[in-house]
Amino acid sequence: MFLLVDLVVPALLPDPAVLFLETPLYESFAVPKSVEGKQSILLLRQGTVQFDAYCIHCKRHSPFKTASRTYRNNDPDVAIQDGRFEHVIECQRYPVHKYVFYFRLNAMRLAKVGQFPSIADIASADIEKYRPLLKRHFAELSKATGLASHGVGIGAFVYLRRIFECLIEHHHDDLASPVDGFERMRMDEKIGALKGVLPPALVKNRATYGILSKGLHELDEETCKAYFPVVRAAIIQILEQDFQAREKRLAEEKLEAEIAKIANDLKSKGGLPGPDSQA
Repeated sequence: MFLLVDLVVPALLPDPAVLFLETPLYESFAVPKSVEGKQSILLLRQGTVQFDAYCIHCKRHSPFKTASRTYRNNDPDVAIQDGRFEHVIECQRYPVHKYVFYFRLNAMRLAKVGQFPSIADIASADIEKYRPLLKRHFAELSKATGLASHGVGIGAFVYLRRIFECLIEHHHDDLASPVDGFERMRMDEKIGALKGVLPPALVKNRATYGILSKGLHELDEETCKAYFPVVRAAIIQILEQDFQAREKRLAEEKLEAEIAKIANDLKSKGGLPGPDSQA
């Protein structure tokens, strides 16, 4: 008897969260006609997957799980027949919030051929809070994600490199004293020079970002695709640190303004002595 194994896609295919939310459209995977290969296809067609994702409707991360199916067929030979099928996952906070993914199996090659919402929509919604920090570069980050979701590596990477470099320059400009020779440094050297104001994990792994120092003519499509998620994660890490600092500053300013207002109200009512009053 062939049993469905829920929750885990065998290593023949990417992890469900990666396959659904990060894998570009039309990128295909060869699936062998082995028991494991059939099981991986059967899971996508009839099984259940579950992972955390950003819900564009709730505007927060939430557990997502395969929506209930009205038809289930555990026959592996039916599962590997050529054709198109869909997989619907739903937010576990509000099941009416659904994401739909479309797959095509042809001669044991699987490809994601459509989805709603798009990878760019999901990723852009997740970074909306960084818009005030990125300003005009917010659109570029969204474009980069959109290009990557369609398998465009070099174009997506160029956008990310522009944003990353601008963030690094911005943090250098904010220093009380500029670093000597900063403009002539390689990217990994610049990150090291800014270790006091950048996320520790980024500084620790700064050698990884030496790729950003390469000229455009040195970058190939596959290299850009491989580095895209790493560089994007670094950008998000920098933005998150800046966002937290900004939120803390705004909260302090708000509290200070509220305290000042209370003090003025009490003073006007004679309930609070002025600074020149004697005890």
